[in-house]
Amino acid sequence: MKNWKCWDEAWKEEHQKRTSTDITKLCKFGIAPLDDAFVAIAKNDLVVIGADAGVGKTEMALHIARHNILEGKKVALFCLEGGYEEAISRMKWRDLCDLYYKNYTHLHIDLDFRKWFLNTLSAEDFHHLDDLDNALLNINKEKYLKNLMLYAGENLDVDIFISSLLDFHKDKSEFLSVAKASPFELDLIIIDHLQYFSLTKAESEISEITNILRTVKNITDNYGVPVILISHLRKRTRDRGIPDQEDFYGSSNIPKIASAAITITPCSKKDDLKNNIYPTFFRVAKSRIGVKPNYAFLVNFYLTTRSYMPKYQIYKIDSIKNSISGKPLEKPEIPSWAKGAV
Repeated sequence: MKNWKCWDEAWKEEHQKRTSTDITKLCKFGIAPLDDAFVAIAKNDLVVIGADAGVGKTEMALHIARHNILEGKKVALFCLEGGYEEAISRMKWRDLCDLYYKNYTHLHIDLDFRKWFLNTLSAEDFHHLDDLDNALLNINKEKYLKNLMLYAGENLDVDIFISSLLDFHKDKSEFLSVAKASPFELDLIIIDHLQYFSLTKAESEISEITNILRTVKNITDNYGVPVILISHLRKRTRDRGIPDQEDFYGSSNIPKIASAAITITPCSKKDDLKNNIYPTFFRVAKSRIGVKPNYAFLVNFYLTTRSYMPKYQIYKIDSIKNSISGKPLEKPEIPSWAKGAV
């Protein structure tokens, strides 16, 4: 009877696990509507985030990583598309912008990520931003040193992924050999993105992607480390609307195996090009804690600082056409948990 639990034993285990949860030790998204909806990222969560190319998948992955690093959480970051150096540049830019707007607006620097990244700033702006860069090294050094680990390998398949995590396991001899063995010394794993895993081609792409998902879910289930997994969506059709579970590229098993699935899509008709503001829809296409998939959260993304604004609007989604229906919800219609909704 080793595979069975009686009611009394299961009840006690559930009660002990739930009442021992410390919300301060859990990670968050750092994006207002998602934190309002989910409260936190549970330790056994596998969250898949899907978007089309160029919509902001990597930006979101780095935003989540940086938010948790600065909150004192230890993050393992697999930047398989842009590499770890680009990840550092993007996170550093956020830090530079925060520092500039907090203390140095009197310098009137031309804050342009492209010029900074490609080293085409004016001599004066270069001098000022380089000074801020050096100042940041001391301000955030301790948190980044303790809490950020960047994967620097060229390729990643399932076997390499597992072996790379050995460095964070307290007892390497027990790793994956005993269910619920000693935990990882990690609070969050972020993989950007699924389609950059190296496939062996020994079996179908769908089978390999499913194997990757199950391996990652095994980590979350048995070792209590949540994973954020970024994924492409299928090729966009003209009438697709707000993407849902069926729009993930490669396999329907992606959202099925995940504990939560989130999609991102731009709201281009509301772009404010003059002020570098790009509204973005987030949809919780799947949730195991009761967040309905018929809501879309519209959040402004401020390109200058590459950050999401704290206020958002909620729209109802037409379940047949997957399109936004009508205007944003008014106050009486807004869910009670949506604290940042306007």
